[in-house]
Amino acid sequence: MTTPEASTTPIGRRLAAFLFNHGAPIVLSGLLLYVLWWGHSPQLQTVDAAMWHVSWVGVIALLYIALQARAVLAQPRSGVMHAMIEILISLLPLFVVVYAFVDWMRGVNLLSIFQVIVMVQATMVTLIDVVIFTWFSLSLSRLSVHTIDVR
Repeated sequence: MTTPEASTTPIGRRLAAFLFNHGAPIVLSGLLLYVLWWGHSPQLQTVDAAMWHVSWVGVIALLYIALQARAVLAQPRSGVMHAMIEILISLLPLFVVVYAFVDWMRGVNLLSIFQVIVMVQATMVTLIDVVIFTWFSLSLSRLSVHTIDVR
């Protein structure tokens, strides 16, 4: 059943709220598609330049973790629907990385060292998101469910 506020809210506002709460995995998946399939592999001449690029990958990973932590803490506690949506959308970057890994192992998609580093960091960040934040989210939902005391 929908609330009166949800039925009168314009679709743009609802879409913006959805993207604000669940948009980080979608953006990360798009960035991974760009790096792993459309060949963003910088030709770096020095170790300093390589470290600079890899550090930007780490900054994006930390930003992703921060946005996902914010989404877990901001989710409504009344039901598990929001948590289930969050879990499913959080798996999207992991599916992109697994598919890229399978293509790389089959020899279909040749990846540079930079792209492999991006793939490894994205795997770690996504696993942190899916395992730790899912556990935290479901624990919060379980603790906030109102129980009826029957005596």
